[in-house]
Amino acid sequence: MVSVTRAVFGDLPLGAGTVEKFQLQSDQLRVDIISWGCTITALEVKDRQGRASDLVLGFAELEGEVAPVQGTAFDLRKAVELGKHLQEFHMNGFDHNFCLKGSKEKRLCARVHHAGSGRVLEVYTTQPGVQFYTGNFLDGTLKGKSGAVYPKHSGFCLETQNWPDAVNQPHFPPVLLKPGEEYDHTTWFKFSVA
Repeated sequence: MVSVTRAVFGDLPLGAGTVEKFQLQSDQLRVDIISWGCTITALEVKDRQGRASDLVLGFAELEGEVAPVQGTAFDLRKAVELGKHLQEFHMNGFDHNFCLKGSKEKRLCARVHHAGSGRVLEVYTTQPGVQFYTGNFLDGTLKGKSGAVYPKHSGFCLETQNWPDAVNQPHFPPVLLKPGEEYDHTTWFKFSVA
Protein backbone atom coordinates (compact mmCIF):
# COMPACT_ATOMS: atom_id res chain seq x y z
CA MET A 1 0.00 0.00 0.00
CA VAL A 2 1.23 3.50 -0.86
CA SER A 3 0.16 6.66 0.97
CA VAL A 4 0.88 10.37 0.59
CA THR A 5 0.29 12.88 3.39
CA ARG A 6 0.72 16.65 3.51
CA ALA A 7 1.36 18.82 6.59
CA VAL A 8 2.77 22.23 7.56
CA PHE A 9 6.53 21.99 8.24
CA GLY A 10 7.13 25.60 9.33
CA ASP A 11 7.00 29.25 8.37
CA LEU A 12 9.74 31.16 6.58
CA PRO A 13 11.17 34.25 8.29
CA LEU A 14 9.72 37.68 7.64
CA GLY A 15 6.39 36.24 6.48
CA ALA A 16 7.93 34.83 3.28
CA GLY A 17 5.56 31.88 3.25
CA THR A 18 4.80 28.46 4.64
CA VAL A 19 6.91 25.36 4.05
CA GLU A 20 4.97 22.13 3.66
CA LYS A 21 6.11 18.55 4.26
CA PHE A 22 4.97 15.72 2.04
CA GLN A 23 5.40 12.15 3.22
CA LEU A 24 5.34 9.25 0.78
CA GLN A 25 5.17 5.83 2.38
CA SER A 26 5.10 2.24 1.14
CA ASP A 27 5.96 -1.16 2.58
CA GLN A 28 9.57 -0.66 1.48
CA LEU A 29 10.35 2.98 2.29
CA ARG A 30 9.24 6.30 3.73
CA VAL A 31 10.41 9.64 2.36
CA ASP A 32 9.75 13.14 3.74
CA ILE A 33 10.12 16.04 1.32
CA ILE A 34 9.67 19.72 2.17
CA SER A 35 8.47 22.28 -0.36
CA TRP A 36 11.43 24.61 0.33
CA GLY A 37 13.78 23.64 -2.49
CA CYS A 38 12.15 20.20 -2.80
CA THR A 39 14.49 19.00 -0.03
CA ILE A 40 14.44 15.41 1.20
CA THR A 41 14.59 15.59 5.01
CA ALA A 42 14.16 11.89 5.74
CA LEU A 43 14.50 8.68 3.78
CA GLU A 44 13.87 5.47 5.66
CA VAL A 45 14.62 2.17 3.97
CA LYS A 46 14.80 -1.33 5.37
CA ASP A 47 18.07 -3.23 5.90
CA ARG A 48 18.66 -6.99 5.44
CA GLN A 49 16.85 -7.70 8.71
CA GLY A 50 13.85 -5.59 7.71
CA ARG A 51 14.69 -2.73 10.14
CA ALA A 52 14.03 0.77 8.81
CA SER A 53 16.67 3.48 9.31
CA ASP A 54 16.80 7.14 8.29
CA LEU A 55 19.63 7.62 5.81
CA VAL A 56 19.46 11.42 5.47
CA LEU A 57 21.55 13.84 7.50
CA GLY A 58 19.33 16.84 7.87
CA PHE A 59 17.05 18.77 10.14
CA ALA A 60 13.73 18.05 11.78
CA GLU A 61 12.47 21.62 11.71
CA LEU A 62 13.32 25.02 10.26
CA GLU A 63 16.34 26.54 11.96
CA GLY A 64 18.44 29.62 11.49
CA GLU A 65 18.49 32.16 14.23
CA VAL A 66 21.01 34.97 14.33
CA ALA A 67 21.14 36.01 17.97
CA PRO A 68 22.96 38.91 19.61
CA VAL A 69 25.91 37.88 21.81
CA GLN A 70 26.00 40.89 24.12
CA GLY A 71 25.77 39.83 27.76
CA THR A 72 25.93 36.11 26.94
CA ALA A 73 28.62 33.43 27.15
CA PHE A 74 29.07 33.91 23.40
CA ASP A 75 30.28 37.50 23.75
CA LEU A 76 33.94 37.04 22.83
CA ARG A 77 34.40 40.48 21.29
CA LYS A 78 36.80 41.35 24.10
CA ALA A 79 39.59 39.11 25.34
CA VAL A 80 38.67 36.37 27.82
CA GLU A 81 40.72 33.63 29.44
CA LEU A 82 38.96 30.73 27.80
CA GLY A 83 39.17 28.12 30.59
CA LYS A 84 37.83 30.54 33.20
CA HIS A 85 35.17 31.75 30.77
CA LEU A 86 33.86 28.21 30.21
CA GLN A 87 33.75 27.60 33.97
CA GLU A 88 32.07 30.93 34.70
CA PHE A 89 29.27 30.20 32.25
CA HIS A 90 29.09 26.46 33.09
CA MET A 91 29.75 25.54 29.47
CA ASN A 92 30.97 22.26 28.05
CA GLY A 93 32.82 24.25 25.38
CA PHE A 94 32.15 25.93 22.07
CA ASP A 95 31.12 24.34 18.80
CA HIS A 96 29.28 27.30 17.33
CA ASN A 97 29.26 29.49 14.26
CA PHE A 98 29.83 33.16 14.90
CA CYS A 99 28.20 35.45 12.32
CA LEU A 100 30.50 38.22 11.14
CA LYS A 101 29.39 41.63 9.96
CA GLY A 102 28.65 41.49 6.25
CA SER A 103 31.49 42.24 3.87
CA LYS A 104 33.36 40.34 1.19
CA GLU A 105 36.51 42.27 2.06
CA LYS A 106 39.35 40.92 4.20
CA ARG A 107 38.59 41.52 7.88
CA LEU A 108 39.80 40.33 11.27
CA CYS A 109 37.50 37.64 12.65
CA ALA A 110 39.50 36.24 15.59
CA ARG A 111 42.55 37.01 17.70
CA VAL A 112 44.05 34.49 20.13
CA HIS A 113 46.87 35.18 22.59
CA HIS A 114 48.67 32.49 24.57
CA ALA A 115 49.97 34.24 27.69
CA GLY A 116 52.55 31.58 28.51
CA SER A 117 54.41 31.69 25.20
CA GLY A 118 53.39 35.14 23.99
CA ARG A 119 52.21 33.64 20.69
CA VAL A 120 49.43 35.47 18.87
CA LEU A 121 47.20 34.14 16.10
CA GLU A 122 45.06 36.48 14.07
CA VAL A 123 42.55 35.09 11.59
CA TYR A 124 41.33 37.23 8.70
CA THR A 125 38.71 36.12 6.19
CA THR A 126 36.31 37.09 3.44
CA GLN A 127 33.83 34.46 4.70
CA PRO A 128 30.67 35.57 6.57
CA GLY A 129 31.21 33.26 9.57
CA VAL A 130 33.69 31.41 11.73
CA GLN A 131 33.05 28.11 13.50
CA PHE A 132 34.76 28.04 16.92
CA TYR A 133 35.38 24.58 18.38
CA THR A 134 37.20 23.98 21.68
CA GLY A 135 38.12 20.29 21.62
CA ASN A 136 35.06 19.29 23.64
CA PHE A 137 35.39 15.60 22.80
CA LEU A 138 39.11 15.18 23.39
CA ASP A 139 39.45 12.76 26.31
CA GLY A 140 43.16 12.00 26.67
CA THR A 141 43.11 8.86 24.52
CA LEU A 142 44.47 10.67 21.47
CA LYS A 143 48.28 10.78 21.44
CA GLY A 144 50.15 13.42 19.50
CA LYS A 145 53.75 14.14 18.58
CA SER A 146 56.33 12.83 21.05
CA GLY A 147 53.52 11.09 22.97
CA ALA A 148 51.68 14.31 23.86
CA VAL A 149 48.29 13.63 25.46
CA TYR A 150 45.28 15.73 24.44
CA PRO A 151 42.69 16.09 27.21
CA LYS A 152 39.40 17.95 26.85
CA HIS A 153 39.80 21.57 25.67
CA SER A 154 43.54 21.15 24.96
CA GLY A 155 43.09 22.55 21.47
CA PHE A 156 40.73 24.67 19.42
CA CYS A 157 39.71 25.28 15.81
CA LEU A 158 38.76 28.48 14.03
CA GLU A 159 37.11 27.44 10.77
CA THR A 160 35.95 30.22 8.47
CA GLN A 161 32.79 29.32 6.59
CA ASN A 162 29.36 30.36 5.48
CA TRP A 163 26.57 30.19 8.05
CA PRO A 164 25.20 26.72 8.80
CA ASP A 165 21.89 25.96 7.08
CA ALA A 166 22.39 28.98 4.79
CA VAL A 167 21.00 27.02 1.87
CA ASN A 168 17.63 26.89 3.66
CA GLN A 169 17.60 30.41 5.09
CA PRO A 170 16.82 33.17 2.58
CA HIS A 171 17.87 35.88 5.07
CA PHE A 172 21.39 34.36 5.46
CA PRO A 173 24.33 35.21 3.19
CA PRO A 174 23.95 33.31 -0.10
CA VAL A 175 25.80 30.00 -0.29
CA LEU A 176 24.80 28.43 -3.60
CA LEU A 177 26.96 28.87 -6.69
CA LYS A 178 25.06 29.31 -9.92
CA PRO A 179 26.45 28.31 -13.32
CA GLY A 180 29.15 30.74 -14.35
CA GLU A 181 29.79 32.02 -10.81
CA GLU A 182 33.15 31.57 -9.14
CA TYR A 183 33.82 30.59 -5.53
CA ASP A 184 36.21 33.21 -4.19
CA HIS A 185 36.93 33.28 -0.46
CA THR A 186 40.26 33.55 1.32
CA THR A 187 41.39 33.01 4.91
CA TRP A 188 44.67 34.33 6.29
CA PHE A 189 46.42 33.13 9.47
CA LYS A 190 48.89 35.65 10.88
CA PHE A 191 51.27 34.49 13.62
CA SER A 192 53.29 36.82 15.82
CA VAL A 193 54.69 37.17 19.33
CA ALA A 194 53.53 39.78 21.84
